[in-house]
Amino acid sequence: MEVLFFTPHAALWPHTAPEAYLARALAEYGHEIRYLSCGKAQSYCSVMTARRIPAGGAAETRHRVCSDCTAAAAAIARVYRFPLDMLIDFISAEERAACEATAARAVAARSLDTTSMGLNIGRIALYEFTLTHKKMSTDLTETQWEEYGIILANALVSLTAFAAHLRKHRPQAIVAFSPQYSNINSCMQHAIKQGVRVLFIESGTNLSHRLGTMRVWDWKVHKLVNPALTYWGSSSDNPLTAEAAASVTGHFRQLLTGSHFAVFSAPYAGTRGIRERWGIKPGQRVLLLTLSSYDEAYAALLIGAFPEQKVFSDVFRTQADWLRATIQWAASRPDLFVVIRVHPRDFPNKRESFRSEQSYMLEDLLADTPSNVHVNWPGENVSLYELLEDTDAVLTGWSVTAMEALVLGIPVVTYDARLPSYPPDIMYTGRSADEYFDNIDRALSDGWRLENAVNGFRWLGYNFVTCTTPVSQTFGRQESRQISYIGRLWMRIKGRFPQLDNSIDLLNWRDALPGAQFVSDMLERGYDALPPAKRARLGNPATTDDLATVMAGLKELHDMLNASAPLPDDKPGLSRNIRRALANNGVAP
Repeated sequence: MEVLFFTPHAALWPHTAPEAYLARALAEYGHEIRYLSCGKAQSYCSVMTARRIPAGGAAETRHRVCSDCTAAAAAIARVYRFPLDMLIDFISAEERAACEATAARAVAARSLDTTSMGLNIGRIALYEFTLTHKKMSTDLTETQWEEYGIILANALVSLTAFAAHLRKHRPQAIVAFSPQYSNINSCMQHAIKQGVRVLFIESGTNLSHRLGTMRVWDWKVHKLVNPALTYWGSSSDNPLTAEAAASVTGHFRQLLTGSHFAVFSAPYAGTRGIRERWGIKPGQRVLLLTLSSYDEAYAALLIGAFPEQKVFSDVFRTQADWLRATIQWAASRPDLFVVIRVHPRDFPNKRESFRSEQSYMLEDLLADTPSNVHVNWPGENVSLYELLEDTDAVLTGWSVTAMEALVLGIPVVTYDARLPSYPPDIMYTGRSADEYFDNIDRALSDGWRLENAVNGFRWLGYNFVTCTTPVSQTFGRQESRQISYIGRLWMRIKGRFPQLDNSIDLLNWRDALPGAQFVSDMLERGYDALPPAKRARLGNPATTDDLATVMAGLKELHDMLNASAPLPDDKPGLSRNIRRALANNGVAP
């Protein structure tokens, strides 16, 4: 099959190299691979954003990025002997000028609905713009309109050049890393309209080996909705394997250090004591309400990659509505104490230096709360795991922190079953406000349960193993600090010679061969995601008693949390609940 890898951001090497491993492995299975990169067609792109270069930054600085991109793409073509094309060769100076003029007219008219080739490129161009500015609306400032115009122009340039390339080279399928970004999505939507299949790929979500695995699915079918929700079935259908359990504990090790770039919470320091710190009365049950940053879901909605029901609920339309209702309910429940955890990404953090639009709304909304409600702002620098030690139940809309709690056995309540990217059978959820409040009392009544941990381990293990394909055993280990001193020294030496570095990395593609067979099956047999492709080749997972595997994983997590500062045996809370469960199942805590 003729497969085009569309890689306009080739200088993002931590993503480009694993993608190239997959491409080379697919070639081994008989697929004809062609690469298409940028070649300096765009004046601004995600590589520049990643390198902290603003839109409209110095031309010399941007040109250096373009040279790096071109060199990275050329290295892939040279080492793997793939044919390589550049967008720059498929667009004329007159066409580029027309794209820029169209964007300028849109900005002058304050329009977000520029169309080209039957596509609303104006909306597509809002994706990374919304993320960059952490927006929850389409109200733009004067400065933001200028930046939006640059992004829109580049989306139009990419589309124009890509369409010309597609007329000359018509692949049977296209593979694109993060196709939701505007200068890729404009092209992929055009390809889909022309009847060409597009596969979404991104790195896995297991932070201990994120860059060594890939998620792959049909972009037209699933967009940004995790297909694991479609193929999960139920918890009992997916018993935990030793491999999956190891992936979960490895992931948690990264979360606890707080050092990974994708972790926003403060690192766990082994301290506990929120009851004393915030004056929680004896006998009060603790509810941890975890908020999510809004811009990611909103950006996905703007480009049609999320359905509206995953962003705006008909139970409580917004997080603000949910917050108000929960605070009002809590005011009448003196037996409870609610901790509201504001997402650290809403405020300046180690990756971003500015606030989200949502943060200002939250400050107004949470300025005055009842005495049994405490707002945990990011500035308090409290680790999530310190909170979980004394938490009786977690309340959320769709935050991934819910899974961190569930794996530790803490019950999770969501207010609308359609919002989260995890399945309803592993949590307390429903479709009305009455169900939501009833479910809180049910969760508190049921309390800490080993069944919660089993469900959490199974779901995360399913995502980390069944829903990804391995592409490398070693690439990217430095991201999670799993590399020796000699390894770090070798990386610094290679880093002084980027072209040599890229070429050396590209030699290590054979780890991708076993997993690439599933992607090959997706291409040839039409599977829309990895789970059905794996099931067809491997069969259904064996029905086994995985309790011993879960218990071993739970013990490892408990040891991570408590090794440096074990709690007294008689202190109520998470540690005691886990120790009792381990003892009851014959595992020495």
